[in-house]
Amino acid sequence: MDNKEYKHKDYYLRSGDQYALAKYNIIRSWLPRVNHLKVLNAGCGSGEMNIILSNNKTWLVDAIDVDNKAINLSLELKNKLSINNLNIIKSSIEDFESIEHSYDIIVSNDVLEHISDDLNAIKKFAFLIRPKGKIFISVPSFQWLFGYHDEMLGHYRRYTKASFTKKLSKFFEVEYCRYFGMSLVPLALFYSRYLRKNYPSGLFPLNDLNNNSIKTNLLQKILEIESLIQMPVGTSLLVQASLSE
Repeated sequence: MDNKEYKHKDYYLRSGDQYALAKYNIIRSWLPRVNHLKVLNAGCGSGEMNIILSNNKTWLVDAIDVDNKAINLSLELKNKLSINNLNIIKSSIEDFESIEHSYDIIVSNDVLEHISDDLNAIKKFAFLIRPKGKIFISVPSFQWLFGYHDEMLGHYRRYTKASFTKKLSKFFEVEYCRYFGMSLVPLALFYSRYLRKNYPSGLFPLNDLNNNSIKTNLLQKILEIESLIQMPVGTSLLVQASLSE
């Protein structure tokens, strides 16, 4: 079970988290440049990816989450920015009701690790996606990084390229698969795995985009480089796949 207070604090940090936003930007670079698509954001959290997806005003975006706090934060952000092409719905992936093959795109960031039967959730994605439709997923990587942070967020597992593509390949054809966040592996190992503590907010300015300190600028540059170059390890795994015919 997750720790609700810890999880909700993580929602508030996400809007200024350089690492999370860099990861979202990689996925944004993979999205098709096509108008009039129907999109599902499965597990919308505090809503940052909702904004990225609804930026194309011709797209119709449905965003779901099972957590009331996530729904409220996403609604606040939607109303603040006056977004008209975004629907926010409280539902789990497994219980989400929609017509078969409803979506051209499904995006799901840091969600499958929270689901005990992740293969059933992937099967639901295959039900929801249209033929030739694409999914874009991020999950935490490497079980040897599993620690305090994972436990507090209610994670069941972390993934490798091999383990995740094996599950996806039952329904999808994997097109891109890469790690991201190699520079943060020592931080995750030391604090979450070894010390079993929260990540210290002052060590790296992960959550301060407006800070122009040397550490902030250094981290931004490192993440920019990692966005362009595929590294052999990382704290996250990012995947693009299409529905198998």
